[in-house]
This record gives sequence, structure tokens and C-alpha cells, in this order.
Amino acid sequence: MAKVSDSVLEQIKARLSLSEVVSDYVTLSSRGGRLWGLCPFHEEKTASFSVVDDQGFYYCFSCKKGGSMFDFIMEMEKVPFIESVKILARKANVELAEETPDDKKKRDLTETLYDLYDKIAGSFHFLLVSSPIGQKGRDYLKERKVDEAMWEKFNLGYAPTDASWLYNFLRKRHYSDDLLRQSGLFSQNNTSYPLFRDRLMFPIRSWQGRTVAFGGRDLSSTSKAKYINTPETAIYSKKHNLFGLYESLDTIKKGQKAILCEGNFDVVALHQSGFTNAMAPLGTSFTEEQAKLVRRYCNSLEILFDSDRAGSSAAEKALVLAQQLGLENSALQLKSAKDASEMVQTYGEEQLKRELQQPMQGFRYLVNNAVNKYDILTSKGKSAVFTTVRPYLDATQSAIEKQDMIKSLAAVLNVDESSILDDYSRRASTPAKTVAVVTGKQAKPLNPATISVDLYAMLTLVNNRELYLQTRYKLAVEDLEDAEAVALYDVLEEAAREDVGKHDEYILQMIEDPQLYSDVASSFAREEFKLAPQKVLNEAVNRIQLRTYEKKRMSNKRLLDISLHDGTEDEGIEDLLREKTEIDAKIAELKKALEQDI
Repeated sequence: MAKVSDSVLEQIKARLSLSEVVSDYVTLSSRGGRLWGLCPFHEEKTASFSVVDDQGFYYCFSCKKGGSMFDFIMEMEKVPFIESVKILARKANVELAEETPDDKKKRDLTETLYDLYDKIAGSFHFLLVSSPIGQKGRDYLKERKVDEAMWEKFNLGYAPTDASWLYNFLRKRHYSDDLLRQSGLFSQNNTSYPLFRDRLMFPIRSWQGRTVAFGGRDLSSTSKAKYINTPETAIYSKKHNLFGLYESLDTIKKGQKAILCEGNFDVVALHQSGFTNAMAPLGTSFTEEQAKLVRRYCNSLEILFDSDRAGSSAAEKALVLAQQLGLENSALQLKSAKDASEMVQTYGEEQLKRELQQPMQGFRYLVNNAVNKYDILTSKGKSAVFTTVRPYLDATQSAIEKQDMIKSLAAVLNVDESSILDDYSRRASTPAKTVAVVTGKQAKPLNPATISVDLYAMLTLVNNRELYLQTRYKLAVEDLEDAEAVALYDVLEEAAREDVGKHDEYILQMIEDPQLYSDVASSFAREEFKLAPQKVLNEAVNRIQLRTYEKKRMSNKRLLDISLHDGTEDEGIEDLLREKTEIDAKIAELKKALEQDI
């Protein structure tokens, strides 16, 4: 009999849960941490057929039949093993192939890498908890208020500063240079130089509990990348894994919601605070593959991303994806800190628990965010809100659910439901233009002499991305008026957060708008956006800030005039006068700086 490739079997098991397969034949319900149903192999009135997803095993306590998903299909369909594989491969959309010598080589590599990563995870953990070498890591965890119980739960570790330690450690255990080159643990340019040095190590485990990768937090304060993850290898694909999923399985399989947060430390802080259902993407946006992985074990997802603009944008995308895959979804928000880790470190676990008591339903969260961005007293503002929440409506399968959302949106915008329904239907029937058509007709050549100071600054920044982090502290996205500049700021923020902005090609792939794509691509070919970038940015930031403060001065003047006319209390007028003095001083400072730049 022809042998099926192990990689095919692994792909099938990765894409399908046993309960998903069994549910095509048996109605399952959760009880006591397992799924139960009436056995399909014999007549019974009381459910004795049990499915355990994380073990990939079923068993009937009455007729004693049990096995894997392949055994189940063989039994139900009365087919041999190879046919059961073909059936499940079609269901999982996996291309079927017999094992070739190359397949065997890949299987051997996979098994060796699993063993390697488990061993290294254990060694890093030992260095953290029991070796003088790991004192720096221990001190940092205590500074971050991470309990020792979490060190054990997440098998946290420490990668030494010594650049030769890992290579020597593994060579003594007879791992070849060729294997180490493929392991994702060393520099691509130097097989003996480790990817992780002087870093706190977070083992990334698959849903089965096998260590497949690492995330490392820099402790040296000298690395440009605060966080790095293992690159993709034979056993690791970041879009198919979630940090903390394995540690959360016991909780979410009991019917709890999953909490999706932004970073490894947030996951740890949440688990430490009793939210043992928290997990996070791995330096990337929440993917469809990750959402399907969550859906295997629960049907509800709460999003807790950072409270800044980029975090809100990522949360909106995650909510739409969850809705599209049929997951109940809601958003959690923190008021006293940017994220869960900062909250625990600054205010403690009890404050985190208090602030996470009121999740907001996904659609309501999107509407609230949009209302805060746009002026809903104007027709254009109302239209912008609708455009913002439309992807969530599109992702909603239930007509009844969609109708309720439109009704609530109409109430918020103070318009008739029929108007929204008409707009929704009209836009749905308008054929979408392809990027090629839009680009060909609408993208205009870049003329640096005619673009806004906002866009000029952002194009300079995208050509000198090493200056982004220091510039973002001087210039808030809210200070920008040019829509293209705002969109490019968001791209730069996302690239910085995910540490993926090293190549121009990757930046371009992150841009959806054809005109902005054209402008950025054109800027990469122009030398003027690379000349004296710091000076250009300093002047642009000063001009944009001056514009912002001049607006504040006008607003302050209007409020002051109204207060004097209405007889506002002296204290209120004093606050406005104090604010006026501060604004005037800042405007004078910015004008002086600009005069010096001339």
C-alpha cells in the first residue's frame, strides 16, 4: 500500500479538529471538559461517546470503540485508511501526496526540530530560574511584577549575552551546522551567531503543547528591535499560531470566551490576574488561520488591544474577522493604562479586573470609535461612520442580526433606517473596481512642490524609517490634516509595531490606496526625500504643530468670548486665560524655531 506523506497527515490535523469531523455525523455537547454525543456505532439513549479535541481521540465507554479522526472516517464510511485520508484531505483542502524521499527528509527535519526546540526551551528556563547567568532576566520580571508562578506556567527563559553559548551547547549535543542553519535560531549570515542574545525568552507552543518557536524581549537596551520572533521554519508559521493558546485551552474548552490581546507580556499579566483565557498574535495582525484555530475550542472572542490609534485599528480588523467566521465578539477597553501589562505593573491585578468587567459588543465598539472620529452632525460625517462600520455589516451572515445593527446605527446617526438600507443596498450592487483600473485612471504623478507639508513629512519619514520612533513622540497623527499623510502614518506605525518595515517592498504591500501607493513608490525613486531628513522633519513638525496651536488659540478665544459674555465663574475664566498664555508661549517658541531654520 502506498504510504501517505506525514506532512499531509499533519496538515489535515492542523486544519481540522476531531470534533469538527465528528460533528458531521454526531451532535456533540460539552460536559466536564469533554464533548459527548450518542455513539454512532451502536444504539443508545444516553450519550457515552466522548471526543477529546486536544488529544485528537474519540472513545465510546459503552461499545469500547475509539481512535483518531482517520479511524472514525474508516468506521463510518467503511473505507480503508487511504480512502479516509482522501476524504479528510478534501474536507481540509489539503493536497494529497504519497511520501517521497523528500517527504521523509522533511519529516525527519520536523521531528528533529521539535526535539531541538523543546530541549532549548528547557535550557533557557533553567538559566532564568536557577543560574547566576539569568539574574538579569529575574530582575526584569520582578520589575514588571511578573509572579514566579507565571515563569513556570509559560516556561519563560533567558538567552545569555555570550554569543557562543548556544552554538557550543548544541554542537556538543551533536546537532549539525546544516540543521542549525535551518533551525531559525541563528543568523542567516553566520550559522554560529545566535538570533537571541541577552533576551527574556517566551517559548511559543502549538495547541498540542510542543515548542515551535521563541519570542525574545531585549534586555540589553542596545538592540534596535525590542521584540523579535523566530522566523518561519519547518515547524513554525506565525499566522497559524498564537502565544498563550496552549496555556488557555483548559479554560476556553470549559465554555469561556477567548481574550485576544496584543503582546506576550499582556498575555502573562492577564493569566496572572485570573484571565486564563488570554492569547496574542505573534508580531502580526490577527489572521484568518488564527481565528479558525480559536474557533475550534470556543465560539466567543473578546479583543483587548492597546488603547492607541494603531491598537484601535487592529481591534477593528480583528472584530470584523471574528464576525466573518461566526465568532461572537466584543471589545475590552482599559482607562488607566495603555495595556494589561502596564496596568498590572502600575496599578496591580485588582485594578485590571475592575476595568475588564464591561466588554462592549463588537458592532457598538466600531460605531463608538467612528462617532468619535467624525462629526455626525454633518451628512459627510454620518456617511463616514457608515463606511467605517460597513465591513462588519458585510461580515454578518444573519439577516436578523444585520437588521438590528442597522436599526441601532440609524438611531445613533439620527437618520431613517430606510436611508441606511438604501445606501447599503446601492453600494452592495455597485461593482468593485479593480486596483489596476483605479490605479490607471486615478493615480496622479507625484509633484513634491504641490503636496501638503503633512504628506511631505510622511514621505520623508517613509524614506528614512529609522527616524520614525523619535518623530512619533513629537507629532501625533491627530495633528495631520492630509488624508494620505494620515494613512501613511498608520502604515509606518503598523510596520514599527510589527518590526517588518526593513524593506521598501513590504511597506508598499501594506498600502491599499492606489494614489498613496503611487506616491510612496515614486518617493522611493526620488533623492530629495533622502537629503537632510532630520532637518526636513524638524521644520515640518514645527509647521504642523504651529498650525495645531493656532487652531487651539482660535478655539480658546471663542470659548473665552462666550465665557465672558455668559458670566462664567471666575475659576473657569482663569483656566481659559492660563491656557491662552500657554498657547501663546508655544506659538512664539515655534515661530522662533522656524525663523532659525530659514
